[in-house]
Amino acid sequence: MVIQASLDILAALSTLLLIYGIFKARRRNTLPLPPGPKGYPIIGNLLDVPSKEKWVKYHEWSKEFRSDIIYINIMGQDIIILDSLEVATELMERRSSTYSDRPRLPMLNELMGFDFNAAFAP
Repeated sequence: MVIQASLDILAALSTLLLIYGIFKARRRNTLPLPPGPKGYPIIGNLLDVPSKEKWVKYHEWSKEFRSDIIYINIMGQDIIILDSLEVATELMERRSSTYSDRPRLPMLNELMGFDFNAAFAP
């Protein structure tokens, strides 16, 4: 009975380690991210983000990391924080054609033939 529980715990831990390794390997193949606070495995920066007046903490991080663009990760969700109006204007207005697109929808467009519909177009 005790051996079975130990094996179950060992299996669960090795599965979590495998998932963590896969996420780390995927991240190595991407471009470098902006600076930001170091997070914890799996939960990321969940404990670092305050529940009230988030903009104050984000501005402190901007000063701490000497960058107007800050990166945090919360439970696997990558979040980019823009701290100044100049950076936001540059990225959202002047470079918007580079960043604006919709995700590829192979089920709707390719398999079901909805590629004629403007709502599903890139």
